[in-house]
Amino acid sequence: MKNIVVYLLFVIAVIALFGFAYSIPAVDAPGKNIFVDNKCTMCHSVEVAEVTSKKNDAKDLSNLSADLTSDFLTKYLKKEESLEGKKHKTAFKGSDEELQQMVNWLLTFKVKETEN
Repeated sequence: MKNIVVYLLFVIAVIALFGFAYSIPAVDAPGKNIFVDNKCTMCHSVEVAEVTSKKNDAKDLSNLSADLTSDFLTKYLKKEESLEGKKHKTAFKGSDEELQQMVNWLLTFKVKETEN
């Protein structure tokens, strides 16, 4: 009888722990939050991170070019560099630290270079 009670308590504890584990919301990457908070979703989406845009023809940043660097993206988003002859439409208005976090997050979506 004692073994049955111990077994039932063990089963109840396991079920409760699974319930608690799934009730805690997942924490988004800081870069994702900065991207959304700075209204980058007005023109861009990141489908692999489940970030959608209000525009139907939004540029998806899920597959960034392999040759983009952190330094280039940082300057581009500050309107100090051009991409394909054009500067970014809006200069990033957050802090340098926020910009770096967002750029690092975006760079996780770079397309890997193929080896020949």
